[in-house]
Amino acid sequence: MRAIIYSRVSTDAQERDGTSLDTQERACLELAEGRGWTVVARIRDSASGYHLDRTGIEEVRQRLRRGEADVLVSYAVDRLSRNQNHIGVLFDEVEQAGAQLEFVTERFEDTAIGRFILAARAFIAEVEREKIAERTMRGKEERARSGRIPQATGQGIYGYRYDVESGKREVVEEQAHTVRRIFEDFVANGTCHGIAERLNADGIPAFAGGRWYAPTVRRVLLNETYTGRTVYRRTIVKKVRDPLRGRWVRRVEERGESEWIEIEGATPPILSRALFERAKARLEDPERRRRREPTRRYALRGRLRCGECGGAMTGHVVNRGRYHYYRCTNGSSSPGEKRCRSGYIRLERIEAAVKGALGDLLATPERLLDEARRAAEEAREPSAELAAVAGELDEVEHRQGPPCAALHPRRLARGRARRGIASTCGASTAPRVAAARAGTARADRRTRLRDDREATARCTLGNPSVHRLHGRGRLWAAATHRGRPDHGFQGLRGDPWIRAVNCSVW
Repeated sequence: MRAIIYSRVSTDAQERDGTSLDTQERACLELAEGRGWTVVARIRDSASGYHLDRTGIEEVRQRLRRGEADVLVSYAVDRLSRNQNHIGVLFDEVEQAGAQLEFVTERFEDTAIGRFILAARAFIAEVEREKIAERTMRGKEERARSGRIPQATGQGIYGYRYDVESGKREVVEEQAHTVRRIFEDFVANGTCHGIAERLNADGIPAFAGGRWYAPTVRRVLLNETYTGRTVYRRTIVKKVRDPLRGRWVRRVEERGESEWIEIEGATPPILSRALFERAKARLEDPERRRRREPTRRYALRGRLRCGECGGAMTGHVVNRGRYHYYRCTNGSSSPGEKRCRSGYIRLERIEAAVKGALGDLLATPERLLDEARRAAEEAREPSAELAAVAGELDEVEHRQGPPCAALHPRRLARGRARRGIASTCGASTAPRVAAARAGTARADRRTRLRDDREATARCTLGNPSVHRLHGRGRLWAAATHRGRPDHGFQGLRGDPWIRAVNCSVW
């Protein structure tokens, strides 16, 4: 039989006795060899067991779906996951793949009682995880109040090293010199981008050994630790629902100042408080932001995509503002960083072509009115289709039941049947949902066009602008009226200087 060995540790306990990766893997190998199994993969994770979006466990699931293993071996239930719902999901996927679960420290029987015991152990592992988190947080707070930094597993701060014995930071003089240089250059009217380029040109590596970038320099300038102040519990990580991506994400927020714990004498200062405040004041100066506003307005800024790699194209000046171009953001000017060969495109050529195409469109308003009438006929169909499909999906979700229903012994068969029905219905419904939503989006755009058709017909070429660009090597543009897109256009073909542009009616 083919076996996959999966080992996991939390990042803050990689060498805990009996749970280190090497210890787990060695015990799993002994179990596999003792039973005559062939180990086809050894997969590791160094992440919290409460989340399922781990690189290693995702690879295990993919291999099981492809039928590459007959047995999944792990050291214990809590190594697989500390979330009882996730244990149910993983067990179901193992079963659907025709494989079996084996643990070194626990005996698992694929029976109704065995599955019940597995669910109970998963619940215990989840409770233990919450206890560990609470004990860890309490320990860190006590350490901070005693004057020692509760160092986690991060890389630390550029300019310092962490001394484990004293629990305090020590200055790395070579890096501290770079920190002072950054602050002094910035106060002397330097820019974050310019400072980063000079550091890279001088061969000075960033903290992780890579290159310096403007955001990295900005983070250094805003870090109050360089003045010798150390604050614990300044921020908190919260798990929030992202409505755009439809999943839970981690977000860092600043706590109230009353919750901070200041650790006196834990970090020696690298620069003076006065220099830090001067740099911070200049960084936050609204006049500085206004001075940085471009003297030239780029009409296609944020709307143009590169024809070579699909990256965004931004405006640039050459020869002290004498010449204006659009350039791909992936074609970096830093040595060794160039990733796109598209080069520069003259601003005058591309903007003149767009303006000319808009002029041709607005010179024939009949085309806009014809499109508006046709859109009125099509606007009704996709919405009705989407509503019907949504009803079917609600019925599928109702049949599917809770995700862990199959773990209950008496509902195992019904859970499998429901999932079979749901997957069949979901597969047949998905294409209709996509088509209906796409149709509804087109209809909404055309409805906006219809509602404003009279104003559109009165448009002139006095203030044309490009509204939207989309897709690799494709430029989508529209005349705008009162800030809304009214119609697409065709054109901008045949110019070798504008090979990235291909306009189309949407």
